[in-house]
Order: sequence, then structure tokens, then C-alpha cells
Amino acid sequence: MKRGLVIAAMAMAVIGVIALRAVIAGRGALAEGEAWAERGNPTEAIHSYEAAARWYVPLAPHVEAAYRKLHALTGSPDALAAWRAIRSAARATRSLWQPHADELAEADAAIARALARDPEAGTGTVFGSKKPTIEAREPWLESRMRADSRPDLWAAILASFGILAGLGGVGWLVWRGLDTKGHVIRRPALGASAVIALGLACWLVGLYNA
Repeated sequence: MKRGLVIAAMAMAVIGVIALRAVIAGRGALAEGEAWAERGNPTEAIHSYEAAARWYVPLAPHVEAAYRKLHALTGSPDALAAWRAIRSAARATRSLWQPHADELAEADAAIARALARDPEAGTGTVFGSKKPTIEAREPWLESRMRADSRPDLWAAILASFGILAGLGGVGWLVWRGLDTKGHVIRRPALGASAVIALGLACWLVGLYNA
């Protein structure tokens, strides 16, 4: 029990340090973006706001502030760059869930609308030799924007579970499967070996389907 509490405390300390680092860096990027905005340089401001949004920590004020700043710029001449920054930041912070899913969907639609007005957008093999109308280009472009080329989420979760299970099995084997002289204790060692095998199988299946 005491060993478990020590491990849990160490894990929480590591998570706390990582979160603190993200908050400090995010607030710094947000302040940098505001400084660029005051200097009249929206391009650099957008880059900084995007960086602040990428330093994602749940409920962190700097993240929400960065999205608000970017959204405010979507009504300016730099609207497309701002929407792309929103999209990039939201996609970059996806883990087991998608933070700012509404902002991502809005950005996908806005970028598709903007690109649909480009005469070269959506031409080629999809529409043939004819120049497609804006009404034809926009849904096609939006579907392309929504397409996700990253590994399947559930496959990634399964692979991550496999890694954790394998490491847990190794820890179980070391702590419970061996006596003080290094001799194998049969029952705990068999259980640990089964957990290791399960972890390896989950990792391989997840990796194959990612």
C-alpha cells in the first residue's frame, strides 16, 4: 500500500510539473500575441495565439483566451489565416477526446467556404475538365477538411493500453513474482506473464490497425 501511494504521488508530481510548464508557456505565447497585435502585426499575432492554444491544459484560461483572440481576427483581412490557426490548434490537441470540437467544425466550414471561391480549388480528377461551381466545390472541400489522416483513435487507445499493461506486468513480475533471493514465485509470475502477453497482444493489434 505504501509503495503504491509513493508511486501515485510521484505520478501526480510529474503531471503537475508538465501542466505548470504548459500554463507558463501558454501564457507567455498569449502575451506575445497581444504584443504583436498592438504593434499592428496580425500575422505574428496569429502565430502566437495558435501557439498559446496548442499549450492545452483543461480549463486553463490562456487556451480559451487564445481561441477568443483568434476568433476575433476571423472578421479581419487575415480571416483565413485565423481560421487555419484555430483548426491547427484544435487538431493538435486531440487525445482521447477532441477539445474545442465546435471551433474545429466551424473552422473547417469557414475554410471550405473561402477556398470554394478560389477558381482553382476542387478542380482536377474529382470534377473532370469542367470548372465546378462554388456550390459544388464547397461541400467537397469541407469533406476534405474534415478528413482525418491521423491514426484511428481507438487503435491508438488500444496500443497505449497495451504498453501500460505490459509495463504493469513487468512491475508485477519484479515486485511480486520474485522472492528476496531472486527465485521465481510460480503463481504471481504466471499472472504477471499473462498480463505482459495481453499487453503485447493489445499493442500489436492497435499498432496494426492504427
